[in-house]
Amino acid sequence: MYHTRADRETYSILFQKTPTVENVSEGDVDISAPDPLDLSKFRKSGGGDSFLGRVAMKERGATVLSLSEALETGITHGRDYLDEKERVFLNALDLTLARHRLSPIFFANGSGTRAIDSRSARLEEGMTELVSTNTFSRTQSAGFNWLYKTGARISTDFTQDFLRFLTGDRSLNDSDLAFSVVQPLLQGGGTTVTLEALTQEERNLLYDLRDFADFRRFFVVDLVSDYYGVLRAKDRVRNNYIAYQGFLKTIEREEALAEEDRRTQTQLGQLRQATLQSESRWIDSVRTYETLLDNYKIFLGLPVDKPIILDDSELSKLRIEDPGISREQAVKIALVTRPDLATASDQVDDAARQIKVAENGLLPGLDVSLDYNAVSDPDDTTPAINWDRRRWAGGVDVDLPLDRKAERNIYRSAIVFLERAERSKDLACDRAKLQIFDAWRALDQASRSFEIAEQGVDLAARRLEEQLLLAELGKGEARDLIDAQNDLVNAQNQRTSTVIDHSLARLRLWRDMGILYVSRDGSWVKKLENEPR
Repeated sequence: MYHTRADRETYSILFQKTPTVENVSEGDVDISAPDPLDLSKFRKSGGGDSFLGRVAMKERGATVLSLSEALETGITHGRDYLDEKERVFLNALDLTLARHRLSPIFFANGSGTRAIDSRSARLEEGMTELVSTNTFSRTQSAGFNWLYKTGARISTDFTQDFLRFLTGDRSLNDSDLAFSVVQPLLQGGGTTVTLEALTQEERNLLYDLRDFADFRRFFVVDLVSDYYGVLRAKDRVRNNYIAYQGFLKTIEREEALAEEDRRTQTQLGQLRQATLQSESRWIDSVRTYETLLDNYKIFLGLPVDKPIILDDSELSKLRIEDPGISREQAVKIALVTRPDLATASDQVDDAARQIKVAENGLLPGLDVSLDYNAVSDPDDTTPAINWDRRRWAGGVDVDLPLDRKAERNIYRSAIVFLERAERSKDLACDRAKLQIFDAWRALDQASRSFEIAEQGVDLAARRLEEQLLLAELGKGEARDLIDAQNDLVNAQNQRTSTVIDHSLARLRLWRDMGILYVSRDGSWVKKLENEPR
């Protein structure tokens, strides 16, 4: 019952506020436990990639996750994502208590006692046993306390004391009804001061939802980045394996030439050493790939021991694309759309509001009060209130501002906090601009690096082809062949890295501009052009 009521009230608050925050919908803050992940709905891999060596055996028949499936899985089962949703929920749950404090709070209590008192017992005439006092007493009380939005404190209390003498069958009732109102007129009075705590709680939840909107953007970008990071590691395994196999073939040919005295042992030794180094690089890259893949499973909230791999074809979908806007336009958009900048601006308003509250604390205390009390008739055996037996009282309490040192310090601190909030707002804007500048530089650098990597792959491939041809003719140097093979591997790895870096830089630019919107299944859309991923 309590669980259901708490959820109903908390979700009611969240559903009221989510429409005011972009990139967060009602369903995004639902903390209901997700259904267990059914891996059978995903496609399975084939026989495993041979370039993975012994690891290929583990990947036979493994579950293959595409990027969209990984996004949906991370949004649904990712531990960090679930923690963030619960953080927002718990803050909304706290707000229900803040609202409750400004509503009538009812109370009821009671106690009962049965007593036998023989300390003053006496022997009645004609009786052979001592007569003791045997009583039953009961006290019960009910009422409410209410802090009204004007600052008035209203309280009501109905108390009944019941005493029954079981010996002699006599009973007494004493009932009391009390009602009081205290209204501050200066210090502590008014809706602004009284509602300040609730107002700040309401705004804090709004800030939490904005933070959650930003978290979703960062979470998706990190999830995509790590996805491509695993594929990049696997691509390096492939390139290193191909290079290793190329060295093995070269060694086989060079050993045949050495038997014909067409190669020196020094040249052959250089090639053997390069082959061992190439094998070591391949083995290390396999281990790195396994580690990154296992870490990614944990990030998605999946069991680390489950055979799960990522879809290699996602790399072929990446393209070098122009963002379509200038850097200055990106900055202007970010200053309007980013939720953290809206929060920084609102916190300046919060600080200004706190100054008004602090100013109220410097005022004299002037409270007016009204008390009403009605009681039952003496020795009445019924709980009825005798309304003729009542008492009215009105009063005025004055607290002159002779000692306001603490309040003065609070007021001065509030002014300092306002100045800090204004500086924080300016700093947030500058940092937002810096993030756009950095994202733009990373995008430009990745684009240029890709062009260089493309040229590097072509150049290294021609060099290797030339060195292999010279080797077949019995010419060339072993060191030149080794360098050409290593340069080709490095260029291929660099080309893969740059296309991934460019795609991620573009995604981070959208994120930093505040235009990356995330759906419930984890898919994203660039809001300005409404272009699906």
